[in-house]
Amino acid sequence: MPTFNIQGRVQRRSSLLGISLAKVQVFQLGQVAPIVETPTALDGSFNVSFPWASGRPDVHFKVTQRIDGAEQVIYNENPATQTRFNIADVLSVTLRTDEGLSAVSPGTGRPYDTLFVFTRVGVIGVNQIDTVGAAASGYAFPDTSAAAPNSADANAPFGGTLDIAGWFGAFADVYRYKVQYNDGSGWHDVNDPLSNSYYDFALGGGNWVTMAMGPSTEGGQTNLYKLPYVERPGQPWIFPDLIARWDSNRVANNLYALRIQGFKVASDGTTLVPSTALIIDPSYGNLKLRIDNSPLVVHINSIQRASTPGGSFAPVSVCDIVDFGSGSTLRFQFEASDAQGHLKAYSLAAMFGHNQNVSPPPTTPNRASDSYASHIDATRHWNGGTFTVDYGGSAYPPASMPTCAYQFRLGATKRTTNGYVNIFSGEDTVHITLRRV
Repeated sequence: MPTFNIQGRVQRRSSLLGISLAKVQVFQLGQVAPIVETPTALDGSFNVSFPWASGRPDVHFKVTQRIDGAEQVIYNENPATQTRFNIADVLSVTLRTDEGLSAVSPGTGRPYDTLFVFTRVGVIGVNQIDTVGAAASGYAFPDTSAAAPNSADANAPFGGTLDIAGWFGAFADVYRYKVQYNDGSGWHDVNDPLSNSYYDFALGGGNWVTMAMGPSTEGGQTNLYKLPYVERPGQPWIFPDLIARWDSNRVANNLYALRIQGFKVASDGTTLVPSTALIIDPSYGNLKLRIDNSPLVVHINSIQRASTPGGSFAPVSVCDIVDFGSGSTLRFQFEASDAQGHLKAYSLAAMFGHNQNVSPPPTTPNRASDSYASHIDATRHWNGGTFTVDYGGSAYPPASMPTCAYQFRLGATKRTTNGYVNIFSGEDTVHITLRRV
C-alpha cells in the first residue's frame, strides 16, 4: 500500500505569520471523515503521512484552532473548486487565511543587556525606515537618489492602526512601560487599547488565552502597558515583542517621533518609578514615522469624441453607443491625485468582452498608467494630477478595439502603509458601447 506525504504551512494572509497549534484535517473528495489530521508547529508548519489503498487521493483541507475555549474553523476549502486531484507522492501546500492566531517565536529570547530598541512596524523592520538622525523623514523604504533602483513603494508614509514592536534587554529592570509620541508640540502618551494572547499548555490540549495589556493606571503612573515575558514568562505569545497598537487616525498628518519610558517597582513595593538600568539605544531606541491618513482623488471627469482628425470634440455620456472610425479619437480626462504627495500609481484600463483589455494602453497626450517609480526625487513627493488620454481609431483598429460594450476603469493607490499593506486606494468606472464604422 503506497504512502503519501503532505507538508506545508498555515499562515495569516496579511502578515504571513504562521498559524500556531492549529489542527489541519485532510479530506478525500466525497468523504465525511478526514483521512488524517495533524497539529501545526509554532511557526505554522506541518508534515503528515498516510497510506492509500487504490490510485491517488483527491484531497482538500480544513483547519481549526482552539480560541478562547472553543474549537473554531479558520480555513475550509470548497471541495467543488479547491480539491487537488491525483496528488503526487509528496504534496506541498500553503494555506492562507484571514482568521486564527499566530505566535512569533522569540528565538533565543531577550538580549542579555539593558538596552531598549524598536524592531519593526508591522512587518517592516526599523532598518527599512528612515528614522535615524535629525533629518530623518520617517518614511518606509527610503529612496531619493535617481541613480538608485526605483520602486513604486519607496518613501512610504504610515497610516491606520500600527503594530509597533520593540525589545527590552533582560537586565533593563522594566516592570511596566509607556509609549509617547511628539510632532514638535510636546510629548503625549499613546493610550490605545492593546491586547495579546499566550498559549496555556494543559494535558489533553491547551488553549490560547487573550489578555488586556493596557493602558492602565498603576503605582502613580497612567497609560501603562504590560510586558508579555513579565506576565507569563516562558510561554509562547502571539506577538512577544508587540509594545503598542497606535491608532494614527487620531493624530494629524505629520512627522512624529516615538519614544519609550520604562518603570520599575520602587522600594515601597507599590510606587512605580523610572528604571535607572534602562538604556535607550542611540540609533533605534527612538522612532520617527511619517503619518498620512488623507484620502486620494480618483475620478473620471469627462469623455469626449472627435469624429475626424483635428475635428472638434463633443461630449459622450455614460451608456452612449458611440460610432468609432479609423479617424475618430476618444478622449478621457481624469484625475488621480493626492494632496499630500504620496500617490503610488494610477491606471486607466479599457475592458471589454470576456476579460479582454485594450493593449497597449495609450501614452498620449499623457500616460494611461504611471507610478511613483518614475517620479522619485529629493522631495519624496508625487501628487499626480489631472490627465488627458486619447484612444485613436487608427492606433486601435477593430482587431484590438472591436465593436463591444466597454468598461473604462480608473484605479489608483497611495503609498501609505499600515506596516503590512497599502491602505488607501480608489476606483472610478464608466461604461459606453463602441460601434466600429
